[in-house]
Amino acid sequence: MALSDIPLFGMLRERMHWVQARQGVLSQNVANAHTPGFTAQDVKETDFRNVLKNTTSGQLHMAATRAGHLSGSTGSASARGDFSTRDAPDSETQANGNSVVLEEQMMKVAENQMDYQTATSLYTKGLGMLRMAVTGRASS
Repeated sequence: MALSDIPLFGMLRERMHWVQARQGVLSQNVANAHTPGFTAQDVKETDFRNVLKNTTSGQLHMAATRAGHLSGSTGSASARGDFSTRDAPDSETQANGNSVVLEEQMMKVAENQMDYQTATSLYTKGLGMLRMAVTGRASS
């Protein structure tokens, strides 16, 4: 059994992929802060409520392999980097049509960093719980 088969770890891995994709988009925004006509973008947020509902439906499902199991491809959008982006202009648009405000982008980068740190912390805590369940004692 892989860690990604455990719903908590699968959701955390998905979240870390989303944060990674968002970091790339935010860095493109900052890099194009002075490009005429450039519109700031952001990655669409994953609907956590639907993910949670699908994960904890309370129903038992037969286990099956993913469609691309033997070919090496995955059924996950995040593993392929298929997160969709949307135009997300900041609060101001410059005279040249550029809608990137560096201060707002830096706040989004900081928020993104906190999201990543939270996910990695939860991942580490989950691994610690698994280790404790297997060995019968807490790690030091």
